[in-house]
Amino acid sequence: MVQSPILNRNNHENGIKIDDKIKHRLEISEHNGDTTKISPRNNLRLFLSLTIGSLGVIFGDIGTSPLYVVSTIFAENLHPTREQCIGVISLIIWNLLIVVTIKYAVFILMADNRGEGGTFALCGLLTGEQSKLRARAKHIISIVSILAASLLLGDGALTPAISVLSAVEGIATTSGSLTKWILPITILLIIGLFFVQMFGTSKIGLTFAPIMIVWFAVLFSIGIWRITFDPVILRAFNPWEAISYLIREKKQGFLQIGGVFLSVTGLEALYADLGHFGRWPVRTSWLFVVLPSVVANYLGQGALIMQYPETITNPFYNAGPTWARWPLIVLSTMATIIASQAIITGVFSLISQASALGYSPPLRAIHTNKKVIGQIYVPGINWIIMLLTLAITLFFRTSANLSHAYGVTVCSVMLITTILYMCVMRYVWNHHWILVLLFGIFLIIDVYFLAANAIKFFEGAWVAVLIAIFFLILGFCWYYGQGILRQYLHNNAQTTALTQLTRRLGMDTSEEPILQAENHPLPHEKSIPVEHQTTSSDEDDEHRIDPASNILQPMISENASSKTNRISFINMNDQTEFHTSTAGSIACTITPGLGVFLTTSSRHTPHVFERVLERVHALPQVVIFLKMEYARIPIVDISRRLKIHTYGSGQRHIYHITACFGYSEHKIRLLDILQLASTEHNIPVPEDRNITFYIPSISIRVKRKGWRVFFSKHVLIIYSVLKNMFPFGQKNVQLPPDQTVSVGMVVPL
Repeated sequence: MVQSPILNRNNHENGIKIDDKIKHRLEISEHNGDTTKISPRNNLRLFLSLTIGSLGVIFGDIGTSPLYVVSTIFAENLHPTREQCIGVISLIIWNLLIVVTIKYAVFILMADNRGEGGTFALCGLLTGEQSKLRARAKHIISIVSILAASLLLGDGALTPAISVLSAVEGIATTSGSLTKWILPITILLIIGLFFVQMFGTSKIGLTFAPIMIVWFAVLFSIGIWRITFDPVILRAFNPWEAISYLIREKKQGFLQIGGVFLSVTGLEALYADLGHFGRWPVRTSWLFVVLPSVVANYLGQGALIMQYPETITNPFYNAGPTWARWPLIVLSTMATIIASQAIITGVFSLISQASALGYSPPLRAIHTNKKVIGQIYVPGINWIIMLLTLAITLFFRTSANLSHAYGVTVCSVMLITTILYMCVMRYVWNHHWILVLLFGIFLIIDVYFLAANAIKFFEGAWVAVLIAIFFLILGFCWYYGQGILRQYLHNNAQTTALTQLTRRLGMDTSEEPILQAENHPLPHEKSIPVEHQTTSSDEDDEHRIDPASNILQPMISENASSKTNRISFINMNDQTEFHTSTAGSIACTITPGLGVFLTTSSRHTPHVFERVLERVHALPQVVIFLKMEYARIPIVDISRRLKIHTYGSGQRHIYHITACFGYSEHKIRLLDILQLASTEHNIPVPEDRNITFYIPSISIRVKRKGWRVFFSKHVLIIYSVLKNMFPFGQKNVQLPPDQTVSVGMVVPL
C-alpha cells in the first residue's frame, strides 16, 4: 500500500511547543514521518472520500469515452456486420482489461515515489540513491522524462477540446438548426472549466463526484438495457473475437486500432494524478465503478448496432430512450466537462515535480488542500493550457476532426512509461531480467498502438506533437542551462570556505562561544534522498564534519522560549553602536540586525555574500547562510527539517542553516524557518523583525560564436530568456518584499 501525502502535524517536537501563529503558518509545509496510508483498514472515512473524489477527477476521460469511440471506429464503415460489431467491442473490452486494469492499475501504480506518480516519479526513482544507473544514464533518463512530460502537456491541450466538443455535438441529434451553436457553447464551457481550477482538486472532485456517480449509473443502466435486446454481444468477452477480427480485417483492422485506443483516453493522467488520491482509492474506483459501467455501455452500443446498423452515426445517444435524449445531452455535457479535469490535474502535478527537480523554471504553485498535500494548482500553466485548448477547438471545430489529432502523444507517453518502468524493475527493484522481459509484452502492445496512431500524423496529430516540442525545448534548455551555469560559477565565481570565513573577517578569538554546542554529528538517521536544485557546483558530503564548525543540537529544555544565550542586538537609533572590522585586506562595517544570505552550498560562502562584501563593505551583526534543499520525497518531517552549523567564537557567530523540504511542499516562508531555528536551536533572531534577505539575481549573456556551437548557443539564448524571467530560482519561497534585497550578477556563457 502506498503512503499518501496527508498532513499530520505534531504540535510538540522534541518537547518544544511551537507558537500558534507560526504553527499555523507551517501547517502546509510540515508533515509527520508516519503518513496516513490510504486504505480501508487504516482510515475508512478518508479512503471513501478520496475514492469518491477520484471519480470526479481521474476517471472522467475514460468514463466519457463511450460518447465517441464506437462511432469513430466505424467512421469508414457505416454498415457493419454483426461479426464486425462483436469484434470491435471485444477489442475495446480487452484493451480496458489488459492496458488499464493489468498494466496500470496492478503494475504501474506500484511505481510510486512516496505516494507521487507520473513520469517524474519514475525519473526520481531512476536518478535517486538506490538506482544502479551511471551518471550519464541518469542524464538520459532526465531528458526522456522531460520529453514524456512535454507529450502529456500536448495531450492536456487536446483532451478538454475533444471531450467537451463530443458532448455538445449531441444537441445536433435533436435539431440540425442547433449545429451553429455547438462551437460557441464549447468555448464558454472550456473557459469555465479552467476558471474553476483555482478552487482546488478536492472541492472540484467532491463537487463533480455526485454527477459522475449518476453518469456511471446511467452508462451501466443503458448498457444492460440494450444487452437484453441482443445478448449475443456478450461473445465480445471472448478474447479470440478480438484476435480473429484483426486477422479478418487486416489493414482496415489495423487502422481501426487508433479508434480503439480512444477508449483509454486520459490513461496517463490516471498515473500522474496518483499523488492526489493514492493507489487504493484509484484501484477501487476503477474496478468497482468505472470498469463495469463503461464495459456494459460498450456492449449495449454493440447490441444496438447489431439490431439497427443505421444508428452507427451516434450510437451513444441512440442507445438511450427517445424521451431521455435531452436529459442525456445535459448529463453528458456535464460529464465531459468533468472529464477534462483528469488531464488538467495531472499536468499540475507534473509541472510541480518538474520545478522541484530542476527540469523547468520555478512556476508558482498553490496548495489547495490542507489534508492532502499533493493537491495543487499552478496558475501559469493553467492559463497556458486554456489558451492552447481554445486555439485547438477553433482550429478543428468538430470532435471527428479532433479524433485524428488525438493518440500519438498519449501512445508515446505510454511507451516511455513502459520503458522507464522496466528500468525501475531492473535497476531499482533489482528484479530478475526474465521478469523484466515478461513485462516487455506490454511494450509490444504500446508499439502496436503507436504505429496505428502514427498514420494520423498529417491528419491532425502534428498539432499535439508541435505543442509537445515547444514544451520540450523549454524544459531541455532550462535543464542544460542550469548545468552550464553551475559549471561556470564553480570555475569563475569567488567563494570562501566557511571554516576560513571567521579568520578572514577577523572574528577568531580565544573567548568561549556564546552558544554552547557539542562538536559531533547528530545521531545517524536514514538519509533523505535530496535533489539539489542549485546554481552551484558544490557537492555536499553528509559524513564530512568541518573541524571549525559546531552542529547545534535541538534544545531539549522545557523552557524553549528562554532568552538566555541570546546576543544583544544593536539599536538602529543609536548611531554610535556601529562598528568597523578590519582584517587583512577586508574592512567592513557591522550594521544592526540579521542578514540572511540564500546559498546553495554547505561549505562555502554564496556568491551573493561575496558581492555584498565587495560592493557595500558592510555586514549585518548576525549572518545566516540559508540553504534550501528539495528532497525526492513529497514531505520532510519537521524533526528533520533543519540542520544548523555555527562558525566562529566570541561575541559573534556565523550560522549555516540547511532547510529541507519535499517536492510537494508549496508554501515555504523564510521567516517561519528563522522562527523555527530560534525556537528549537536558540538562534538569535531580532524581535523587531530587523531582518534582511539577500537573494541572487543572475543575468545570462550568451557570448558563444561560430557554427560549431550553433546548437548550444541557441539553447543558451532560450535559457537566458527564461533565467531573466525567473532570476530567483528557488521554488515556492515566499519572501517579504520590504525585507528583501536582490544582488545582481552578469554571467557570460
